[in-house]
Formats: sequence, C-alpha cells, structure tokens
Amino acid sequence: MMPTETLDETARQILDAASRRFLHYGYGKTTMSEIAKDCNMSTGNLYRYFPSKLDIAEMFVHTLRREQVGKLRAVLERPDTLPRDKLRDFFLLKFRIAYERFHDKPKAYELSSELMAARPKIALEWEGAEGRVLAEILLEGDAQGAFAVGDARRTAKILLDAAYRFTSPAVFHEGDFDDLAEELNGVVDLVLDGFSWRALQRGAPKSGAPL
Repeated sequence: MMPTETLDETARQILDAASRRFLHYGYGKTTMSEIAKDCNMSTGNLYRYFPSKLDIAEMFVHTLRREQVGKLRAVLERPDTLPRDKLRDFFLLKFRIAYERFHDKPKAYELSSELMAARPKIALEWEGAEGRVLAEILLEGDAQGAFAVGDARRTAKILLDAAYRFTSPAVFHEGDFDDLAEELNGVVDLVLDGFSWRALQRGAPKSGAPL
C-alpha cells in the first residue's frame, strides 16, 4: 500500500469519494462500482489504485491517523507548557477527536468495526504511533522531575489502555460530552497524582539514611 504522504491526486479523489459513501450510506452498502462512478472512472481503473474496498478503507484510516498523530505531536511541541499539562491536553484532544468522529454516528462506527475485525493490525499501528508521542511527553516529565517513569513506552501503553473508553470508537455508545470530559479529567488527575508521588519517592532518602 502506498504511503499516505505520496498519494497522487486521483488516489485522493478516490479516498474522498469513498469516505463520503462510507460515512453516509455505510461501509457494507458501498460498492466499488459506486465509488468509481463518483470519481468518473471505470471500475477497472479503480482497481488499479486499490485492490479492494477494504484497501480503500484502510488507506482512509491511515490518512486519519496521520492527521491525528500530527495534532497530538503539536501538543508535545508546545513551548513553555509543563509536561503535566501536555499529558492532560493529549488525552483531552484524543477524546474530543474520537467523540466528534464517532458519537451518535453509526456509519463511522460501522466502518471502524469492520476494518478492525478484518485487519486488527491497524489498531496496533495506530496505538503505536500515538504511544510514541505520549512516551515523549512522559520522558520530558521524567527529565524535569515531574514524573518518575520507568519504561516510558510500556507506561504509555498502560495509559492509552486506561483511557480507551474515552478516546476510541467506544464513545459511540457513551453519553454527554461534558460529563465524559469531566470523568476523563478525573482519570488524568489520578494519573498525575501517581506520577507526583513516584517522583517524590524517587527523591526521598532511603530508609535509615540520614535526612
């Protein structure tokens, strides 16, 4: 599959047309011939670009991931922002994106569910890309003494798993945005309290050592 950053104009046109159908009519009710017709091309020409509807859906998700990781990386790269604030903003941004993308949008949820079932590696790749950004935030906090992080990549995975309810297609089933945001903030508060405690413990003298 071609990298998302090297897609030509025709491939992008196909993705745009397919995504409109996926999100309006549903993945299951969209056909390759309909996508080709929307692009004013033959079905045979469409297959030259993408071997199957599933491949189109996968590329569509790859483009979404690239955009989302870019937004999350912008949180990491904010100057003069404390790591604890970056960590909170990272999760709140992930939540907002997921909520706007999936909540009460059954066709979007259907597309995600179909793709994850057929190609589960996509979810792992997505988690890995975001986990690397989160790990950098954790390492920055560790270097500044705000966090005490052992294995940053493993800790990032644990935190992503803990926030799954708020930051994944699961928000399709959940309720009010403000209520969920408040609950997520409570989870982040607990995480930050834990990191602060660990940081204090790391700096505390050993038992029996002189104060």
